[in-house]
Amino acid sequence: MVKLLETDVTTDEVKNWHGINILHFQGSSCSQKLRIFLNEKKIDWKSYHIDLVKGDNFTKWFLGINPRGVVPVLVDNGEVYIESNDIIQHLDKKFQSNFLWPENLNEKIKEFLEEENEIHFDLRNLTMKFVAPTFLMKKKDKDIKNFESASNFVEGLEDKEKNMQLEYHKNFIENNGVTEESVLNSINVFKKKLTKIDKKLSENKFIISEHITIVDIAWFVYLRRLETVGFSFKKNYPNLYKWFEELKKNKNFLKETSLPIPLKIISSIYKIYLNLTNQSLRTFLNKK
Repeated sequence: MVKLLETDVTTDEVKNWHGINILHFQGSSCSQKLRIFLNEKKIDWKSYHIDLVKGDNFTKWFLGINPRGVVPVLVDNGEVYIESNDIIQHLDKKFQSNFLWPENLNEKIKEFLEEENEIHFDLRNLTMKFVAPTFLMKKKDKDIKNFESASNFVEGLEDKEKNMQLEYHKNFIENNGVTEESVLNSINVFKKKLTKIDKKLSENKFIISEHITIVDIAWFVYLRRLETVGFSFKKNYPNLYKWFEELKKNKNFLKETSLPIPLKIISSIYKIYLNLTNQSLRTFLNKK
């Protein structure tokens, strides 16, 4: 569990925060997962919105809370947790009702969430390629420099995760976006994962059991993003499609995974451009 040492946190004010405080971004998939969880658990929390588009996550203030420069972050009575799955497991144990990470399914949940975490960069690739123009997705030079010069230690050790985040943003700038090879690889990853989930949903009402768990929340968030970039599920993944449409009836799920209105407008216009220039997701799917 990634709980920061007191010496990792250089923004001292958060050490005095009381209660459940969440630093998050509306469009972040991991933030969406956590917000759905909090709503389903009926946990009271204080919101700190970190605008990733404006580069709030690369300010000295935020990097002093999370050296990895990503959201969400939990500050629980002054203690800082920086990985969404760790945050969720911690809060599910702390608030003893409506368990979404039940102990009897712990190993299965960990297995599925580890897989989900492993393909986070694949989801990012498709988001960065198909949701909005490249120039809007690029991080500013000053933000990269702030990130690079910030602490490189988490739990007292040099942090490989920060280096991965930094490398991703640098490559995105250098390549002027996500490369075609990366897009095709990420599409293939999701095809395999969706096939696996579809099979699981032929066996259970939800992905790993007859009751909803955090695994369902995590994958619902991913499917909403895939739907946004142009994936269709009805034909090739019928069990997944049925499960997905059912969960859409839950207002918490739908509300927390909706694009902000300005981004929704930009994304709609951008999709028209991608279709006209043969760069849409459909074009890439036809290459496989």
